[in-house]
Amino acid sequence: LRILLRVKPDVILSTGAAPGYMAIRLGRLFGAKTIWLDSIANVEELSLSGQQVGKFTDLWLTQWPHLAQPEGPKFEGSVL
Repeated sequence: LRILLRVKPDVILSTGAAPGYMAIRLGRLFGAKTIWLDSIANVEELSLSGQQVGKFTDLWLTQWPHLAQPEGPKFEGSVL
């Protein structure tokens, strides 16, 4: 929280887990654009954190084409 108050980022990008969830939620409160990029390790299904925070992000991405959904994450390629 102190970092967000001091830095006041324009964009917050997270690749997952609970700290990323909190950063996305707090970033939205401070007016930052938010991007959630689900980890490439989530091959079979979306991460639980991603499922919970996806609706609060400006852009929600998956790195696997078969996990993209019309109302869920989009697939734009993988980051290796």
